[in-house]
Amino acid sequence: MSFKNKFSKVIAKIVRAGLRITKHNATSLPGYVAYKLDKDILDELSKNTKFIFVTGTNGKTMTTHFLVSILKQRYDKVYTNESGSNMIQGIITTLLDNPANEETIAVLEVDEANLVKIGKNIKADYVVFTNIFRDQMDRFGEIYNIYAKLIDGMKVMPDAKIIANGDLPIFNYKEMKDFNKSYFAIRDYSKASDYYELDAELNSDGILCPNCHSVLKYRLNNYASLGDYACPNCDFHTPEITYSIDELIKLDANYSEFLVDGSKYEVNVGGLYNVYNALAALSVAKELGLSDKEIYDGLKSQKNVFGRQENVVIDGKNLTINLVKNPTGLNQIIDLMMLEKEEISLICLLNDKYADGTDISWIYDSYYEKLKDLDIKDIFVSGIRKKDMKRRLEIAEIFDGEISEFDYEKEINAVIKNSKTRNIYVLSTYTAMLKLREVLGL
Repeated sequence: MSFKNKFSKVIAKIVRAGLRITKHNATSLPGYVAYKLDKDILDELSKNTKFIFVTGTNGKTMTTHFLVSILKQRYDKVYTNESGSNMIQGIITTLLDNPANEETIAVLEVDEANLVKIGKNIKADYVVFTNIFRDQMDRFGEIYNIYAKLIDGMKVMPDAKIIANGDLPIFNYKEMKDFNKSYFAIRDYSKASDYYELDAELNSDGILCPNCHSVLKYRLNNYASLGDYACPNCDFHTPEITYSIDELIKLDANYSEFLVDGSKYEVNVGGLYNVYNALAALSVAKELGLSDKEIYDGLKSQKNVFGRQENVVIDGKNLTINLVKNPTGLNQIIDLMMLEKEEISLICLLNDKYADGTDISWIYDSYYEKLKDLDIKDIFVSGIRKKDMKRRLEIAEIFDGEISEFDYEKEINAVIKNSKTRNIYVLSTYTAMLKLREVLGL
């Protein structure tokens, strides 16, 4: 290790210690400082380490946590950027304590736009592609731009193996043929058609055949554009699937159970989207040779992570906090909320900072209207774009009463305490969620 490497690490660790002492977030700034001091710091921090990258629009954080939980059944130490700080500074912070003279393993959540940058410094052994959906249009543009970024990232890591969602058509485009890959999918055909005659979910992206531009048809559509698909006019169709869920045994609000190759697995989170995340983690674990028991125990022991169906109790009220950032993800959370049988209060926080996406038009592509079937007793909105959020919910006509605006940084505790129900659902964009958790002391 060069003097520059050592100096950068020492300064970064001092910054990290100072942040922790003052009870501040220490996930990005230490790595930012180290990178400013030494642009090659990752070369040193990544020695003798097997790397698994997890990237894609939705599910990066939960897939990462599932996989880390599984790997901990076999490995004593698994490095990961637990907070979801998935840009280069967060990854450097994660690896500050990684010993250069030991064989280690790391699971890193990597922002889609930064796969090339990270890949130039760290060569992954495996890269998980969770999905691609329309997200932060001001930053990423359309889904094809995101796909191009992922392909460019893989070009700088040609020896890495891709573990991709085989239910998403875009991951079967011709550019993928140049890489070593395996696919995972959910193929519970109990609700499938006998033929490829079904349409993708309304407003789904990427459902045109890349060869002849016909609209794809489905035998099984799990949600959005995910499922068993085929082009009606040419030979473009679902790829060969290596890891498949054959049966969805149970899907509850806080629990899921499914079969893979005759083995039953359980996760303590709800939502079909989280089943995909668990399957992605399972697929990598299978690639690494972990046993069915290790995978079962790892999935079973994983709990909710911050902002992903995070359940907390404050003033006797049950809060369920969910991060929302794009139509597909929000629609899946809304579908999960529809399993609620009791009356609820709803809090929606909408920011438009860079990390959230400055274009908030996505709230109009989401199915808030479904919430009218819930017994909603009160609704509160806050954040930089609270007036836009209020207007969207008024248009959805899900509540007969007045939708209340408030300042969540100053008034959240009072809103929670005075809400009319015990069950409060919080739907929040990224920067608002981080501040909310800070204010609540989570």
